[in-house]
Amino acid sequence: MPEITVGVANSISANFQFDPLDTIQFAKQSNFKLLQIYLNQSLLNDGKVLEKILAESDHFSDIFYHAEGQLNEEFVESVYRKQLYNFLLRSDDPKYIIHFDERANVDKLIRVVDTLSKEPVKICIENYFQLTGKEDAERNLKKFLALFTLSSNFGNAIYPVLDIPRLFHSNLGFTQEESLEWCYQILNFFGNRHIPMLLHLIDTTSTDQPRRDFTTIGQGVIPYDKIFGFIKKTRPKLTGAVLEFEDKINPLQSREFIADFFA
Repeated sequence: MPEITVGVANSISANFQFDPLDTIQFAKQSNFKLLQIYLNQSLLNDGKVLEKILAESDHFSDIFYHAEGQLNEEFVESVYRKQLYNFLLRSDDPKYIIHFDERANVDKLIRVVDTLSKEPVKICIENYFQLTGKEDAERNLKKFLALFTLSSNFGNAIYPVLDIPRLFHSNLGFTQEESLEWCYQILNFFGNRHIPMLLHLIDTTSTDQPRRDFTTIGQGVIPYDKIFGFIKKTRPKLTGAVLEFEDKINPLQSREFIADFFA
């Protein structure tokens, strides 16, 4: 299996107010190929920083911008979305990540995708949970997969982002085996359709996943040995993996673990 391209999010610069320029400097020095930057309204208003980010883009094989909000009708109509698209269209490969909204029905989400797909911007939809409990979590995930099935008429306007740790959060009420089964099912769903998928990764020593319990991948409670073994066996099409830690040590050690596993 080809090497998985690993990157970092600007969450790693938490001690520097999540400064994307600090993240870029670290990523360049540490030879991370992927970059993810959360574009909140404050950053989107800062033209000078945005110019510096664009100027650094050639140093990376890919840059993913993470949008505020969730995929719904409110997002489509928002001033923020229009400002976001104006910025993204200045990049060579305009795309952004946005959280899935489990409260919206599938028909409305399809209309949202239909509207947004008229722009030459890729939408990367990340699994996200607002409600708690197993029943709502299962309904959420089924709706998430249904959106991709039903939106296939628009070509590849939308792409999946699989946040693996989120599937193992205690709020969902799944056993570890149930979380693992859902993880396998999602990887298979997109793998069988040859749809490229981005992974979001952290590890933690607690299923409640407070930030103080984050730890290097392979050292926590998320069964990455089984997940990575499944990926190695089934070979889904991966765009890469973004490490969403809030420090700079865990990403380095986690990248080493990933590289050794897939060597």
